[in-house]
Amino acid sequence: MPDVFQGVMTFAALATAVFAAYATWRAPLSAAELAERLREAKAQHEERRRHKLHVFATLMQERATLSSLDGVRVLNLIDVIFHDCREVREAWAELHLSFDATKNIPPHAQEERVRKLLIAMAKDLGLGEQLRNDDFGRVYYPNALAEEELVRQLERKSTISRLQGQLPTANTTPEIAGSRWPPKPD
Repeated sequence: MPDVFQGVMTFAALATAVFAAYATWRAPLSAAELAERLREAKAQHEERRRHKLHVFATLMQERATLSSLDGVRVLNLIDVIFHDCREVREAWAELHLSFDATKNIPPHAQEERVRKLLIAMAKDLGLGEQLRNDDFGRVYYPNALAEEELVRQLERKSTISRLQGQLPTANTTPEIAGSRWPPKPD
């Protein structure tokens, strides 16, 4: 019986030595894999934050004229970029509803919805404590820029009216004198 006991003890010692050798070999690999996963997670988090900051900063810059090309682009990114923030998406949904002309939302109510959206974004980004409600409402938009925008709108309306007056009526094909195309059937 002592030989059996000694054999078991020898096998246990051998198994312990093999396990220790494996753990010594595997530990640095496991640590490296964990470090890489943590680095990737941090990089993804920083990339999401960078995108959120871009949308927020662009909206802050364009809040006087959300209908600008940049303003429209970032508004349309909100649901994707802030997919993980319900408060931002709800504020965006409320603002989006106010763009419907049939709802007759007054401009001051629409501006309040813009502020609500910006505040929700600032909170999500961790900036909520540093910015006040009036910081979001303070906008610099000089008269010269407002006049330029008005001129562009008037020119666009004039061009549309002119083009609509020149368009042929529906289901008519203009005739070209002496045209052989399309050929008439024989």
